[in-house]
Formats: sequence, structure tokens, C-alpha cells
Amino acid sequence: MSQRHLLSRIWSPRGKGTPPLESWPLPLYDVWDDVASFAAEMRTSDFMAEMMRRRAAHGSHGLMAALDCATLYALTRWHRPSVIVETGGFVGLSATFILKALADANMVNARLYSIESDENCEHWALVPDDLRHSLVPLRGRVEDIVRTEKLPAKIDMFLHDSGHTYWHMRGEFREFWRRLSNGGLLVSHDVHMNAAFAKFVTERYAHDKKTGLLDRSRSEHEEWGRWGYIGFTIKKGDPANA
Repeated sequence: MSQRHLLSRIWSPRGKGTPPLESWPLPLYDVWDDVASFAAEMRTSDFMAEMMRRRAAHGSHGLMAALDCATLYALTRWHRPSVIVETGGFVGLSATFILKALADANMVNARLYSIESDENCEHWALVPDDLRHSLVPLRGRVEDIVRTEKLPAKIDMFLHDSGHTYWHMRGEFREFWRRLSNGGLLVSHDVHMNAAFAKFVTERYAHDKKTGLLDRSRSEHEEWGRWGYIGFTIKKGDPANA
């Protein structure tokens, strides 16, 4: 998996007797530049136009709008994950944009495990036939499936888009954060619906008690952000593999 999203390890000058502290981290401009470029490319594509037509024909209730679809595509295209899990697969609109990103990045061996518990919806109906080879559909409740061996122990990316209650979101974030590999990407839709995502990110910060500045050695993530109603955070990578 690409390591370009991992920060360079740099150290601030220290005076005599000063404990070692990492300097303020360099911004990950390449993440934002690449995601912005990929999102803009998708927004104006024929593929987006076709999927928005399908979305409208199906009925848009409960489905991502174009901005969030483009953002999800861009994050996946930038990150180039091999193993992805999404919850709330529903009729497959989010899965479609993940799968399209994998195809455009030539990730032919990547797999998307898509979980949906609602038995009354047309499961993954919007996913184009030519993208289905990378899709692993799973029917059932998330809390039941995670207790089985249907999901890989380690994953590169997780998308939450199932129940948007505070405690359900928190539970999924914690469960799949543990499964994320170093440098893995956690993504959530509808982060505006409660404080679960903001609190999850905040809890993974660590600060130096004397300076009040970020202590990267104890923080658990490299970067995080929100674009539209999509929130994302990058799990801290292993310095030995940077």
C-alpha cells in the first residue's frame, strides 16, 4: 500500500536538559491535493452523471449525494486500499464509487466487504455489473458479523454508513479502528448527525503537558478532515515502514 500519506519524522532543536519532543507536524498537502483532484475529476465524469441518473430513478432517500460520492471515490482512489469493509451497503451507491476507484487505480485484487442488515431493500442493486467482481456482499447485523470469520482480521479502509446513532457509530469506529492496518483509512458518512466522529478523533490526540502542543509519539492518527458530510481519519503508520 502507498506510504505517501505518512509524515516525515523530524525533531525540533533541543536545549540542554530539554526532553525530546517532535516538532509541529508537516501538513499533508499531498492528501488534500490528490483528493481534491480526484474528486473534481469524478464530479464532471460521465460515470457520475450515469450514477446520479440511477440514484434519481431508484429514489434518493438514504443515498449519498454527488459531493459525498465524489469525496468517497477520491479518498479511495488516493489511498489505494486492498481490503475494505463498509457497513450500511444498502442498494450499493457507496460501494459503486469505492469499486470504481479501485478499478481506476488498477487494484484488481482488492476486495470490498459490504454489510447490509435491511432485508427489505434491493441489496446492491445500483452496482454496475462490470464492478461486481471485487464486491463481497454480506447480509446481517454488523455486531453479529464481526463475531464470525466472514471479515478479514486486518483491513486497509473502513466506511461507516449504517445506523447513525451516537453509540452505534462509536461502536463501529472502535471495532474497525482495531482492525485497520498502520496507515489505514477510517471514513464515515453523515458525521453531522451527532458528535461521535468528532469525539472519536479528539480522543486519539495526545498533547504535551508542558507546551500544550501535539505529541505525535502518543497520538493515534496522522491526519483527519471533513469534506461535505464525509469525515475521515488516517491511522498512524509504523515509523519502521515509513
